[in-house]
Amino acid sequence: MDDIDNVVRDARPEAAPYDGHARSAARARLLQAGTVRHGGVRPTRTRRTRFMVAVGALAVAATAVVVVGRLDGAPPAVDHGPAVVALPVIAPVSATEVLGRAASAAKGSGEADPRDDQFVKVESQTMYQWSSPEARYLYRTRRTIWQSADGRHAGALKIEHLAPRPYPGRPLPEQATRDTGETSWNLLPACDLGPEDNWFTYASLKKLPADAAGMHDYLYGRAGEKAKLASGKNSSVDDIAWTMVGDMLRETAIPAAQRAALFEAAKSIPGTTVTEDATDAADRSGIGVGRVLDGVRNDLIFQPDTYAYLGERGVVVDADEAKAPVGSLVASTAQLSVSVADKAPDVDDPASTCAPPGNA
Repeated sequence: MDDIDNVVRDARPEAAPYDGHARSAARARLLQAGTVRHGGVRPTRTRRTRFMVAVGALAVAATAVVVVGRLDGAPPAVDHGPAVVALPVIAPVSATEVLGRAASAAKGSGEADPRDDQFVKVESQTMYQWSSPEARYLYRTRRTIWQSADGRHAGALKIEHLAPRPYPGRPLPEQATRDTGETSWNLLPACDLGPEDNWFTYASLKKLPADAAGMHDYLYGRAGEKAKLASGKNSSVDDIAWTMVGDMLRETAIPAAQRAALFEAAKSIPGTTVTEDATDAADRSGIGVGRVLDGVRNDLIFQPDTYAYLGERGVVVDADEAKAPVGSLVASTAQLSVSVADKAPDVDDPASTCAPPGNA
């Protein structure tokens, strides 16, 4: 059993252990998506896992980078104290109105349009919860990812480990700071494992419906499939659909037409409300549109003037259900830049390979 099996054991105890082929695909997706679930991350640290610790050799810089979108406000690299925020104040403007404005902004925005042999480069900052029997804290990173546009070329992930934050009400454990200041490099192998494993690539996103009705059908069709696989869990189809919206925005370059359709389709997901006091991981203020799941309000954050997507956050609103103090900031991200690169850095990371089916 390795780090992938441990994560799945916590999140999906009913699932059987992965074979080697599936484990390689899951590892790549953990590295790319940050294992976001219900506004946070809960990996089990049985060993110094590859996505938390420096591995491989330092890589050369990618060449011929063309910046297609950047947001001001470099993220701070220092701790800001306990991660407790004021409870969201629900704004009078409707979620439908905000998402509609975001859709209109997406239609008029420029977009990355990489060739199949190019890479989408995304810079972001993240904060997620680390929870284990021994410790609980909030770990923070600065991530730069190079993802193959068509999923057929090896990419790379650079993780800079920033100063962690204590979980509200708990001291910062000694182990929380052991990676601070380190940089991890990870190879993202090109694993041809079927369309399910490449749905987040630019080529796959570009094939999704470009109209609201079609995108709604896609979201709820996939959400229904996921709900059947998660029998016995308390997530509804609406919960899963909202989670998918964030998944499709995080560390991707979703084309403008599909991005606009995604925001339009999100308007039909019930239970969303707006808060005007949302702040992303780079301390940028924006408008949050979110839903509550398991006692945590999960917000998508937009710039208040342009309605460009900034990032996400998760704030505890029900202490009993979330099993954390009300006002705890348990997840926070900021999308800092999206660009196109001709190459990804070369990374010496033999652990990231596509194992043949059946091999452990």
